Amino acid sequence: TGFTSREIFELRAMKGQSHEQDFLTVGSMGHCSSISLGIALAKPRVQVLCIDGDGAAIMHMGSLVSVGKAGLRNFKHVLVNNAVHDSVGGQPTGGRNVDFPAIARACGYRAAERVCEAAEVGNALQRLKDEDGPYFLEVQALPGAREDLGRPTTTTHQNKDAFMDMLATR
Repeated sequence: TGFTSREIFELRAMKGQSHEQDFLTVGSMGHCSSISLGIALAKPRVQVLCIDGDGAAIMHMGSLVSVGKAGLRNFKHVLVNNAVHDSVGGQPTGGRNVDFPAIARACGYRAAERVCEAAEVGNALQRLKDEDGPYFLEVQALPGAREDLGRPTTTTHQNKDAFMDMLATR
């Protein structure tokens, strides 16, 4: 998702961390879970964390079925639900009216939960880390981002190449 990818890029830069473990899907709304599934299938010994948005998940809800059917223990899915298409104008998604955990369970995810309060996030992320996948965690969030949120300073091709090089070593 656009803003999420941009925020992750900034956080890594701020902490002096490499971006090689992040495949940023800026400009490809809705494809995060399918891309993550492909990686999890190809690298079953690597934990794959998909950080998705509600608008993207609604656009490509069929990918939840694919993830559930695959049943991969290394697939972890976090859905940030701010109920809007934030990075493209803030149009409502209807995401607050969708029971994403119920859909994920119906699609075959081993576990699915929702957190609504900041105080719940830490424990929920620990469960996500500790449990086998496919595991789904919806985090309800407020819409909006900083006005000065930067963009990745690497191109999409550089991001892809670094990510592919990293995967080749795993």
